[in-house]
Amino acid sequence: MKSTSVKISKRGYVLLPSSLRKEMEIKTGMRLLISKSDNTIVLQPVPSFTDKLAGVTAKSFGESADEVQKHLDEGRKDR
Repeated sequence: MKSTSVKISKRGYVLLPSSLRKEMEIKTGMRLLISKSDNTIVLQPVPSFTDKLAGVTAKSFGESADEVQKHLDEGRKDR
């Protein structure tokens, strides 16, 4: 995505362009980490607990994070 300007609302809200949200797979309710470096503001997606667990499990059992997520989702459906 090329650079674009955004406007800050009276309440301090910033609207992320939909093209950026799609590209970065940012979903409603997702948490972002905001940090400042010199004169730059950086936003980074914060992985959910499930994503972190999937990564740890994948390292332990040799499955990809997507496969682990699929197993977790299937287990939830069975409940």
